[in-house]
Amino acid sequence: MGNRSRKIQPKVLRRLASRLGPHLRPHRSPLTIGALAIVGVAVSEILKPWPLKIIFDGLLIPQGNPDAIITWSVATFGDGGTLLAAASIAILLIAVIGGALTFAQSFLIASVGQKVVAEIRLDLYRHIQRLSHSFHDTASTGEILSRLTGDVNLMRNLLIDAVAFFSARILVFLGILIVMALMDWRLTLAALVILPGLAYITVHFSRKIKGAARKQRRNEGKIAVVMAEGLSAINVVKGFAREAYEEERFAKQSNSSVRAGVHATRLEAHMDRLVQVTLALGTCIVIWYGVLRVQDAAISPGDLLVFTAYLTTLYKPVRKMASMTGRVAKASASGERLLEILDLEPDVKESPDAICAAHFSGRIVFENVDFAYAGGPKVLDDASLTIEPGETVALIGESGVGKSTAARLLMRFYDPLAGRITIDRQDIASFTLDSLRDQVAVVLQEGVLFGTTVRDNIAYGRLDARDDEIEEAARQANAHDFITALPDGYNTIVGERGETLSGGQRQRVAIARAILRDAPILILDEPLTGLDKSTAEPVLDALRAAAKSRTTLLIAHDDLSLSLADRVLRVQDGRFAEDWKLEEIR
Repeated sequence: MGNRSRKIQPKVLRRLASRLGPHLRPHRSPLTIGALAIVGVAVSEILKPWPLKIIFDGLLIPQGNPDAIITWSVATFGDGGTLLAAASIAILLIAVIGGALTFAQSFLIASVGQKVVAEIRLDLYRHIQRLSHSFHDTASTGEILSRLTGDVNLMRNLLIDAVAFFSARILVFLGILIVMALMDWRLTLAALVILPGLAYITVHFSRKIKGAARKQRRNEGKIAVVMAEGLSAINVVKGFAREAYEEERFAKQSNSSVRAGVHATRLEAHMDRLVQVTLALGTCIVIWYGVLRVQDAAISPGDLLVFTAYLTTLYKPVRKMASMTGRVAKASASGERLLEILDLEPDVKESPDAICAAHFSGRIVFENVDFAYAGGPKVLDDASLTIEPGETVALIGESGVGKSTAARLLMRFYDPLAGRITIDRQDIASFTLDSLRDQVAVVLQEGVLFGTTVRDNIAYGRLDARDDEIEEAARQANAHDFITALPDGYNTIVGERGETLSGGQRQRVAIARAILRDAPILILDEPLTGLDKSTAEPVLDALRAAAKSRTTLLIAHDDLSLSLADRVLRVQDGRFAEDWKLEEIR
């Protein structure tokens, strides 16, 4: 298993091409022009040494039996200054045209590469957003960020740069090889003697480089995890004076990544060194045998000059191919990490004949519902519950008995193992996910806000809301007064996760967001957790306004929030027990 992971496996490359290749289709035009430029560059590389041959064999060392090219050149330009000028101009023209084509190739390929990487990143992000809650329960945010950034960037090496590079080098290699064979097939064979050795070096080291690259990418993912944890929990870190401990954790993971990166770099450098020595050996063989061929009058000195020039052009692609193979090995390791996510399917799927839900009146029924998290015991076991339209029902019970699970099942974050959940007598599995969730508003125990303005955070409940609707929702949530007192009012940026606001302020903004959504069903998941009584009072008033005329499922553990409820049910032994009176709960 470990050995296989170090190889560039054609099967993996085919899967990546099949999965990610469609991103190239919209860019056919620039890619076609780039491909033509690649052909032009290959032709210019083949023509580059020929003006020098004409100067050598036509002017410096005239041959008694010149070949057709020299004969034509002398007949056209003479054997004096005109021929020299023509050859010099040819050198300049080939360089100018080749340079222009190289620029066009590089620019077009690079621009397409940037766009394709952005599209792949968006595709991956979209896929992650669509994965079920069970994936996000266990996935590491830092690891996901590592794949969305570093791994996706390396896909450019695999899908764009490598294809363009190998196409160009193969064209140059084959073109030069054909011309060399036409000039002297024996000397051409001498030039090819070292190729098996180069192939062995490339294949041998690419396996090791890929293994090192996989280890480095895993370590970089762990770095992202440690960094995300440390920054998101900065208050805990500082509160316990654990800055040095977190720095040590980060340094440990960083050093592991450095070691893996240095190992990969050392392997690449070692491969490059062996390739250079092998190429030098090939050059020695060609020059030695080429001189013998000139002495035997089998080729001209100009031919040998062309051969030696071609050697650099011939071996240079081989050397760069070895280097690119290392990059492809790294990219394929990253590609496998992307496929691990892209191959995941959501656990919760829409039925092919799912319908768009009509506006709910809000009657919710759990019918003999069973549910268990992956690998765990049953949380709900033959649980049944009915909530009438406009009614507020509170669920109480010990931690982990299934209170929040009921809310998640109602939003179809998960599907029951048995039984069903209906709204207005229709199974929620028959609705499209968006049309179901569009009619549910949620207030969580932690008022999660985004690092943008207060206005945008409230408008998240309904993106097309007008400013007056946003402000009205804030008034109902008892948030308008403190919002207008902020430096920029509704346009104040609240910082990441709303850290610039107090807990009560964050919660009231979250409630305003739920009110603005104007959904017929409201879920309140321990909305007063962590708030003292003075802070909780205005939040409670806001919750009372939010729950008005809505079917509300309240998950609670405190008397204050329970005062919102029409009925209170205890969740125990996987079921919703009989109604409780508030005095009995106390």
